[in-house]
Amino acid sequence: MKLLFYNESTNSLDRVREARKILSLIESIFNSGSTGEVLLYLLDRGAATAWLLQVDLELPEATVYRTLKRLRSMDLVVDAIKVHNIKGSRGGPRPIVWALQGAHTEDVARAMRDHHRALSPKYRVAEQFVQTVIEPYLKRNTQVNGIDYKQIFNFVSEEETPFHIGDIAELAATILHDQGVKVWR
Repeated sequence: MKLLFYNESTNSLDRVREARKILSLIESIFNSGSTGEVLLYLLDRGAATAWLLQVDLELPEATVYRTLKRLRSMDLVVDAIKVHNIKGSRGGPRPIVWALQGAHTEDVARAMRDHHRALSPKYRVAEQFVQTVIEPYLKRNTQVNGIDYKQIFNFVSEEETPFHIGDIAELAATILHDQGVKVWR
């Protein structure tokens, strides 16, 4: 509401016209569920690649690109930087980090790091494991202010995973550390 009436004009008719334009923009964004989802994701994170949006929001590739095109035409997002190719890749188009107008460079850097992580199937398995097993464990045991690496390893060994248990446990420990959870070694 403050945004709607932020216009410093003393003419109330001008303020109403400006509020109408803002409401029209908001309506056009949230008229499409995927556009609203992507914008809220970008408002929270500042920047993302199309792949991150597909993985995190579980949206189809075509929908993500259509949504980014729409937000770009509204001048809400810009293409900040192209992600470097991974060594050993055969080429192809390089992913773009899309950022909100005026996003911080830290947001763009985090989006690049998260993009490379999201490309790894092991990392995605570890991330899913943290969300479904370890986070509920930590919520149930609120008196504990961290977790022992052996506990993580034991939790992983109880789950069925297509990858080496140690790899998933190590990635899970890294994810937890990035979330601010103390992991004792």
